[in-house]
Amino acid sequence: MNNWTFFREAVRNFRSTGAIARASPLLIKRLIEAVPSHRPLRVIELGPGDGCITTALLDRLHPGSTLTAFEINPVFVRRLQQLPDSRLHVHSVGAERLSEHFAPQSIDFVVSSLPLSMIPQEVKEEIIRQSQRVLRPGGQFLQYQYALQDYGLLKDSFNRVNVSFTLANLPPAFVYSCSLGLS
Repeated sequence: MNNWTFFREAVRNFRSTGAIARASPLLIKRLIEAVPSHRPLRVIELGPGDGCITTALLDRLHPGSTLTAFEINPVFVRRLQQLPDSRLHVHSVGAERLSEHFAPQSIDFVVSSLPLSMIPQEVKEEIIRQSQRVLRPGGQFLQYQYALQDYGLLKDSFNRVNVSFTLANLPPAFVYSCSLGLS
């Protein structure tokens, strides 16, 4: 999917997409740089859209890893299902249903492109709670956003929250790396 196709879909479904352009290569690199490639991992991706971060994750992940994507937009779901990688599993359900699919403390990384600022507060809090629940000790929740609006929620939910910023995206973005501080 190219930028123009993504833009058209984003305009049609802006509330669920929350973006006007695909994530830039530099933003993607910054978002997933903490994900190691030398060992098998279980990774969840929330709101993968057309799969630009998904593809980068699959390129980075160890061959023994699994990546499970949660996407509610049917156009994006079909696009993701066409990616030729058996490590990828796509669920067309909301991110607030993680614990229906994963046991507690069974996931190494949750990588999120969800437009948190556009999600109702109670749903957003449930997504964070379920992400905490499925993350293993030492696991990380990685999120990018265009504003610091939800910094407080993440700071209240995780023991460690690091924030970085990149201008090399449309629009510029903040990248959060969150953990419960257990190892």
